[in-house]
Amino acid sequence: MQRFRNLLMLYNDDPAHRPALAHVIALAGRTGARLTLVDVVSDLYLGSDSSHTVLPDDLLALRRQDIAINVRDLGVDAATVDIKVLVGHPPVAIIREVLHHGHDLVIKTARGPDTGLGGRLFGSTAIKLMRKCPVPVWAFKPAPEIRFPRILAAVGRPATNDREDRLNREIVSLAAAFTQTAQGRLDILHCWRLPGESLMMSGRTSIPASVLEKLRTEREAQARRHLEGRMRDRQLAGLRYQAHLKHGRVAEILTAFIAAEKIDLVVMGSLSQSGIAGLISGSTAEQIFHAANCAVLAVKPPDFVSPVPP
Repeated sequence: MQRFRNLLMLYNDDPAHRPALAHVIALAGRTGARLTLVDVVSDLYLGSDSSHTVLPDDLLALRRQDIAINVRDLGVDAATVDIKVLVGHPPVAIIREVLHHGHDLVIKTARGPDTGLGGRLFGSTAIKLMRKCPVPVWAFKPAPEIRFPRILAAVGRPATNDREDRLNREIVSLAAAFTQTAQGRLDILHCWRLPGESLMMSGRTSIPASVLEKLRTEREAQARRHLEGRMRDRQLAGLRYQAHLKHGRVAEILTAFIAAEKIDLVVMGSLSQSGIAGLISGSTAEQIFHAANCAVLAVKPPDFVSPVPP
C-alpha cells in the first residue's frame, strides 16, 4: 500500500460507514499518504423569487464543517485530512478532481451495509468510476470491522502486447501489497477457454475431435505458462498464496470461486478482453462486479485515458 500517496475517499456520513472512514484514515496515517475526503452535492439554483438567504458558498462551507466535526469525533485531527465539497454530477466531479489534483486511488463504500436493488452491492456512481476513472478504484461495503484476510488476484489472458502484460503485473502486485498489509492469504486465479469453444464442441463443425483435443491441450499449456510467469513477481516473496488454473466461463468460475472461498477483496483489471477482463460496460467483468458480494479493486491499463474532460 506504500505505492498510493494521494488518496481520495467519497465521504458518507451514515454511522454505518464510520468504521470504513476510520480504516482509511488509519491506512493513510500508516503509509504517510495524503487523504482527501470528498462530498458531492447537486448543482444549486436559487431563483429570483426564492426566499433563501444562504448563499451556495455558505452551504458548501457548512457541509465542510459538518464533515470536519465527524472526523474529529473519530479522534482524528481534521487538519490532517483535506476536506472538499464539490458541486455537480458525482462521477464526473470526482474524476475531474482526480485529473486536477493527481490522486492515485479512489475509495468508494457501498451506500448501505446490504446489497442494493437487484442484489447489487454497488450503485451507479461506483460503476461509472470503474469505467471512466483513470486511477484504481477500491469499492467495498461498510462493516463494523474492515478486514480483507482473503484476497484474489484475477489475472487476465496471456499478454499479446506490453500493455496487457503490465496490467497483469499490476494486478498481482497490488493484490500482494493488500495481502501484506492485511497479513492475509492470496489466491491468484486465471481462467482459460478456447475462442469459440462452445461452437467447436457442439459437433456442428467438421473439426476432428483429435484436432480439438490438441487445440485444448495447447491452450491449457499456454495458460499454465502464463500463470506460472505471474508467480515470479518478487512481491509474492514471504506471502501465503496459491495459484489456480480453471477452465470454463469466466463469470461463472470467478463468482463461484469468490463465494466458495469467501474472498474478501478481488483485484481485477479494467482492460476489455477475453479471459478475466475489464469493467467496461457490457463486459464479462462488469457482470462479475455486479454479482460478487465482496470488495473490488479495479485497475486501469497503464495508458488509459478517461473520457471525462478535465
